[in-house]
Amino acid sequence: MVKKIVITLPAHVKKFFLFEYSGYVRKNGVDEIHVDKNSELGKLLHLISRPIPYTQLTGKATAAGSLSIRYYTHIQSFEVPIDKLPLLVHYMDEMFRRSLIYEVRGAQELTGADYGPLITSFLKRRGIEKDIDVDWQTLRKVYRDYVMKTNRKMAKSYA
Repeated sequence: MVKKIVITLPAHVKKFFLFEYSGYVRKNGVDEIHVDKNSELGKLLHLISRPIPYTQLTGKATAAGSLSIRYYTHIQSFEVPIDKLPLLVHYMDEMFRRSLIYEVRGAQELTGADYGPLITSFLKRRGIEKDIDVDWQTLRKVYRDYVMKTNRKMAKSYA
């Protein structure tokens, strides 16, 4: 059975997931993605779903950052609880950050280049406009903090 949830995401995270899951715009103007049950997001939706024997109010796609997610479940009463939607939004933001860090880190280790242009190419590839959808300096800080944290871990001596 195909179920649907509607969540509101920041603009850059929404564009990221529209790119990753080949999203499209329905006739009524709502952006939508279909999540396969074997994908990372599909497994997450399955993990947070639980049997709910009553009808829940579904969210309306009114905000600009609204994203409709269609997913498959074989049990009719399994639903994503409404109280878990903010945690789902937070985790989707973490998935965006992790993808940014891994892609930039891999390209930086391969080429040895500065990470600023690599972040810009990451955003451009996914159609995210820097300083409009997301602050570019914030993304640089996300990567810089990651590098500093891993350098501190590597500097520890356990001898």
